[in-house]
Amino acid sequence: MLGFDFMAKYLVESAILRSGKDPKTCAEGAAKLLANGKVKDVEAESCYCCGNEGRAVFIMEGASRDAVLQALEKIDIPVSSIMEIEPVTAKK
Repeated sequence: MLGFDFMAKYLVESAILRSGKDPKTCAEGAAKLLANGKVKDVEAESCYCCGNEGRAVFIMEGASRDAVLQALEKIDIPVSSIMEIEPVTAKK
């Protein structure tokens, strides 16, 4: 659990990764770095690799969009877009 009462969720799409950087390894590495406390107040809920496109996609929680961007920059993940998201459920 992070140090905030409410953490917004973000969908983050990486920019095209540098040549030779494997998207799966990148996604796994980012999740480990964030989980091991290397970056505070941001966590990866889930990570996906888009191998054919050379990108990674993350569902993240953080205090703000800027906090998420700074965390990913700190672990050398180039960012193409960050969008705040919220779950939608069907009404019964």
